[in-house]
Amino acid sequence: MNAVDRRAWASDSLMATIDPGQTEANFAGRRRVVDGVLTPSEATAPITPDQYGEQDFIIVPDFLTSAECDRLLGMFDRLHGLVKHRRIGIDFWEGRIVYMTDVAAHDASAAAIMGGFQKRATAMLGEFYALTRPLWTDTVQLNIWEQGSCLPPHTDNSNPDGTAHSTPWRDFSSIVYLNDDYEGGELYFTAKDRVLKPRRGMLVAFSAGYHHEHGVLKVTRGRRITMPAFYTFDQRKADAHIYPELYPPAPAPASAQVQPLSAILAKPQASPARDPLSILSPGGQAPTWQPPGKWRPPG
Repeated sequence: MNAVDRRAWASDSLMATIDPGQTEANFAGRRRVVDGVLTPSEATAPITPDQYGEQDFIIVPDFLTSAECDRLLGMFDRLHGLVKHRRIGIDFWEGRIVYMTDVAAHDASAAAIMGGFQKRATAMLGEFYALTRPLWTDTVQLNIWEQGSCLPPHTDNSNPDGTAHSTPWRDFSSIVYLNDDYEGGELYFTAKDRVLKPRRGMLVAFSAGYHHEHGVLKVTRGRRITMPAFYTFDQRKADAHIYPELYPPAPAPASAQVQPLSAILAKPQASPARDPLSILSPGGQAPTWQPPGKWRPPG
């Protein structure tokens, strides 16, 4: 599993109370879901609107406006046909993903909605979980769930059998639901034995480990369109398209200069001493950048 540095949040953070390992509740919750169909236990219950603020994860109704949802739904429909045959190497997701970079290549203002969501969600996670280190986004996407689609219970950074996970660096996840004119497609949290019925414009964000293990129940009518994003403390996994400041372009190779023989034979001149950081910026200071959000100081 993904062993997160416990110094990444304050001592009074909700994260300090979360057991990072699997529990019997995880195993029991997985057994209740077969092919996207949940067999409820006596304790299974919905998360009702009056309980949104009582959870140890984020639920924000109307995080995006109806107009913003419509704009992104329109962009998905416009672009899905162009990218649905693109191979990404993960069979489950083939033909189902439109990336933020796809949107940006066609409509900058629609991409700005996605970028604004990413910044706001990052800041909310930082505040809600009292994080003490920067959090970086590793991708923002638009996904489609057609009728019959489902996703077995899972975490976003660990496999329950201990095998290597494809994205072990992910520490938090979020989803915005762009429509709700479908049936099924509920979000089921195994360890909590709770079911959340998404609503249009809603943001849900949580830790990526076993405590918030989740599955998507089968979509029985219509289609479900979502905007997921994933977050990490590992700056090396930050998306270069979201954080271009972290990945400056490589300098172009200098063209070869033909020197006259007199210059080659001349006595070399000592170069003046330079600030070692001056190569990084004309002002002689290394460029700095802080991700969005407010972070508690460590300690």
